[in-house]
This record gives sequence, structure tokens and C-alpha cells, in this order.
Amino acid sequence: MNLNPINKIWFFIGSLSFVLVMLLSSCSPQRKLAKELVDQTPEWGVLALMPEQIFMINNRYDSNDENMEGLSEYVKNQQLLEQTLLLSKVDDTLVRRLFETAYLSTLRSYGVLVYEESAFEDFYERDSLSWVVNIAQLELQEFIENYEDEENFFGMRYLQTIPLNAVNIGVWVEISRLNGSSQKAPVYFSDQNLFDALESDFVFDFSTNSVNYYYNIDSLTPQNVYDFSGFMGRLTAAYTYDQILNNQLEQQQGISDEDPVFYRYDPYLKRLFPTEYDRFILMEE
Repeated sequence: MNLNPINKIWFFIGSLSFVLVMLLSSCSPQRKLAKELVDQTPEWGVLALMPEQIFMINNRYDSNDENMEGLSEYVKNQQLLEQTLLLSKVDDTLVRRLFETAYLSTLRSYGVLVYEESAFEDFYERDSLSWVVNIAQLELQEFIENYEDEENFFGMRYLQTIPLNAVNIGVWVEISRLNGSSQKAPVYFSDQNLFDALESDFVFDFSTNSVNYYYNIDSLTPQNVYDFSGFMGRLTAAYTYDQILNNQLEQQQGISDEDPVFYRYDPYLKRLFPTEYDRFILMEE
């Protein structure tokens, strides 16, 4: 790329401005405080409370709920679950155990002292830097996602809709500081979706002057759901750590709710980085 003298000047000014912005953001008081709080992590104590059960829901649009009038919600839900392709074959106790194991081990990988419910008496002897984290609800939903695949040939748009089986795992989490001033713990939410794996391609056939569509679906299995449960346990633990970190930032620095900087921390790379969407969602009352 050739630059004339004026463009070179503006390029230099733009590059210098970018470097200055990066330096200022990396040395901001908020980031410095965040680093100090991360250094205090070995002093953190978290009492992790796990749900006694999980909720499994059939949201498939091909389900048949006829002849269920007058049934209790529990019986209706059980009959609908029997119509699912995945959740009907999934052991909910194993899902809960996999989530719990992944959550506890991941939170400990940050250096946090994690107390399980059986050690709650030891936890309540602490007097500072302590939080109660209650996994209030764990929910699995099975549904069908109509995936729209499209391609353009010679100005013509071709569209194909493929139904994919999907599972959603939603997690509701309450985080409260031990001996904190708040009367009610805020509730945070996170969810992720898992889909059938689709391989597809539109192919133009010049011999017939037509478009053919080829696809292959690698369908979800119960093992995929079990692996997904472990992933959600790890993700929820990471979000928990980040939320506690940022709650402390807000408390100690008086950061307003409108401040766009929310930090995530990578315990393996030892790195702080801002995020906007990769975090818990605060549920409104």
C-alpha cells in the first residue's frame, strides 16, 4: 500500500491514537483494581449449594398433547417427556452430578476455597470475602429448531428448511455475600443450546439446469447431553467467578450499572479481558 504524505500523517496519528487508547484502558483504575481483586482470590470462600432436582421439559412442536385434558401438570409433563427423542433416555441424576462435579472443580481452578453443603458450618465461621452461591434451578428443554439453509445461483435464491433436534440447558443462580447488606440475593441466568450437527450443500447441475440439495445429519445422543451438562457446569462456574469479581468492583469503586466494562478472567492465561455478552444475565424482579 502506497501512502501520500498526508495519508501517512493521518495513518501515524490514527495508529498513535489506537496505541494510546489501549494503554489507557490497560492502565485504568478499574482494571488495576480488578487485578488486585484477582490477586485476593485465594482468600475467597464460596459455599456452593446445588439443586436437589432438575427440570426437564418437552417443547418439541411435534408433540401430541391430545387426551391430556384434566391431567395434573406433573403427569402431563411426564407423558410429554416420554415423546422426546433425547430427554426420555437421559438420566437426570447423572446430568445433575456431571454439572455439579464440573462446577466445583472449575471454581476451584480459579484458586477459590469452595465449600460444599456438608461443610456449611466451617463456611459460616468465615468473616470476610465469603459468598453463598445457590444454583437455584437447572432446566433442560428439548425442542426442534427449523434451520434455514440458503444459497444463490445466477441471481436466484434457493432456500431449504431442515428441522434439527436441540437441547437447551438453563441455569438460575443466586449470589449473596456473607453478612452482606442486601436483603435479597440477586438472581442471574445463563443458557446454551445444543443442536444436531448438519452438513449440507447446494449443487448446481448443469446437465439438468437445476439445483440439488444434499445434507447429512449427525443426530444428538444422550452422551452429547451428558457432555453438554459438564460444559454448562464449567461455564456457570466461570460466570460465577466473573460476577463476584465485578460485584466487588462495583462496590469498591462505585461503578454505576451503566458502566459498559465488565471483566472476565482466564485463570489459565492469567488474563483479564472485557466482555459485553459473555456473562450472566441479571434477572429483573
